[in-house]
Amino acid sequence: MKAILFYKYVPILNPYEFQQGQINLCNSLGLKGRLYISMEGINGTLSGNDKDIEEYKKRLREKKMFMDVVFKEDYVDEHVFDKLFVRIRREVVNFGVKSLDLNKSGKKISPREFKKILDNKEDVVVLDVRNNYESRIGKFKGALTLGIDNFRDFPKEIEKLNYLKDKKIITYCTGGIRCEKASAYMKDIGFKDVYQLEDGIIGYNQEYPDSYFEGKCFVFDKRIAVQINTGEYEKILSNCIFCNESCDRYVNCFDTECNELFICCEKCQIENNGFCDKHKVISILNTILC
Repeated sequence: MKAILFYKYVPILNPYEFQQGQINLCNSLGLKGRLYISMEGINGTLSGNDKDIEEYKKRLREKKMFMDVVFKEDYVDEHVFDKLFVRIRREVVNFGVKSLDLNKSGKKISPREFKKILDNKEDVVVLDVRNNYESRIGKFKGALTLGIDNFRDFPKEIEKLNYLKDKKIITYCTGGIRCEKASAYMKDIGFKDVYQLEDGIIGYNQEYPDSYFEGKCFVFDKRIAVQINTGEYEKILSNCIFCNESCDRYVNCFDTECNELFICCEKCQIENNGFCDKHKVISILNTILC
């Protein structure tokens, strides 16, 4: 089986009609995953049998506006989604900035060019535009992170880096979709020399595994994180929130109303009955009060 990740910023004049067509196509092929559709384009990740995935790719590329869409692929043992969701959104990735001209986004740098820059130790700033829970378990060596909880927080946080406006900055994310908006916004507010890594972490590591990206890559499916290194870059960058031992294992809080995503080793998960640290504090307070 395969899991694919893809996006394309392109005007979709009738998102609802396109949505129904995608629902019908994916259901006919037995695909599962998430598709977000808006008037600005599509953002998708799907899983299915090799043959069915290839048929989906072929059918999407038959549409002229998607003939050049790039698919990032990974082999999986089973579906990485439980269901199919095809949603209409105002934006395919929520950024919250109106009138952003994506034609002015940062110039794309290929994985080959990016590796050459890192090999030569050029004076550049490598900027991770992902959320903090993603960069916590894996990032490019020496990359600058913003510590944001959601991509829509990016415009506010990037203001703290105004002192870097004259530096050469290379942005990156998982597959490239967020860098399109992040780099365009940065140029719009005065950053002079902004680039984006073409096809993101996934594209880079398919060409250059075990090379500069440390740890695991966070993915938005049941796997949560995937190991993309086998050598010296196979590092654990984070710690269990309870015992502070090295750990990069994400779990969801057993309380479905909380559903907090947190890093926890198996031992501490069992000892705390699957609850996050917030519940541990509440339990201690209740004991004291009683």
